[in-house]
Amino acid sequence: MRWNKTLAVGAALVLSTACGGVDDQEAVESLPDFAGTSLELNTDALAQDGAALVAQDLVQVEASLDGQGAAMLEGARLEVKALNDTLRQALVPIADLAKQSAAEQPGDVRVYGPVDRANATFRLFIRKGAGQRYQWKLEARPLNSADDVEYKLVAAGALKRDGVAHRGRGTLALSLDNLKAVAPSYAGQGKLMMSFAHFGKGGSKSLAYRLANFTPNPATHEAVTGAFVGHKLEATGVTRVRVLGPYNLPGTATSAKEKVLSSVRHIPGTGGRADVRAWGGDIAANTSYVGSACWDAQERELYRVLLQCSDSGRPESCTEVPGSRVGNSQACPAVELRGDVAPPEGTGDDVTPEPGNPGAPDDVPTDVTADF
Repeated sequence: MRWNKTLAVGAALVLSTACGGVDDQEAVESLPDFAGTSLELNTDALAQDGAALVAQDLVQVEASLDGQGAAMLEGARLEVKALNDTLRQALVPIADLAKQSAAEQPGDVRVYGPVDRANATFRLFIRKGAGQRYQWKLEARPLNSADDVEYKLVAAGALKRDGVAHRGRGTLALSLDNLKAVAPSYAGQGKLMMSFAHFGKGGSKSLAYRLANFTPNPATHEAVTGAFVGHKLEATGVTRVRVLGPYNLPGTATSAKEKVLSSVRHIPGTGGRADVRAWGGDIAANTSYVGSACWDAQERELYRVLLQCSDSGRPESCTEVPGSRVGNSQACPAVELRGDVAPPEGTGDDVTPEPGNPGAPDDVPTDVTADF
């Protein structure tokens, strides 16, 4: 079932009985949903990107990457999928708690829970602030713990509506470290902070994430500290993301992982392109690799090239990595997907939106904190 449907239907039933100054329906619709906060790459292949299952139960997790896509796409996709899967699973307790009866506290605050789940005891707070801005926070403590055991903040956020349910401008932050502290069996670690903004009828979105030592599981996914950004345009379905992650670039000497900053864009029904900048791993000091690749609507790679460059980054300092070239950029399926190698700049900590964005979100939180 949809996260927003679960939340809207379940929470509406309990909030409708509450008294006080909170507009019940507005409170329900002013919580975030997965569709409005998840990054998207290829909207025709959402199951692989980890932005799928919006129409299914949130507890489900789709199969891992099939490894058949374009090489430079697969590396970025792995990072997006890790983020989206973590985000989705973190939202599950909120949907479950919103089904419970709410208690009222002073200051237009609704309290849901405590409710025991498989790994911890959770409670959810929702507060109406000034100007139709709602804040919420999710707390947890060890399962079966005594009443005097303190709760830890595991998630918090806010949303100012733009008139469409679950849409507007807001923030969301997760502390996987705090969740692991109360539920040691939980595999994730680090922090994930994000800001989002929706435009038009809510179908266009712009997202910015800050990751601090983030991984859904350190045994299978190397931790990342850096920024992810992305957007989706409602009218065309065009998506674009910029992500940072460690993976092995094709054409390098060994399987050692390079640190790769990727800018990926996709046009539904047409195909997409990735531009990358890489350092570390097999890449010598004072040197970086830059490259580009494109693919068709079925994600069949049509073009790829990787260049080794000095730190100056000037074209004359670059030489092609032997064996890295596949096809020609003119084979890319749209004019806007062709052109010279155009790697993203910086080292992956910039939250500036990618070109073509519908607008910038507000500042990304610097930590996992609640407004109340």
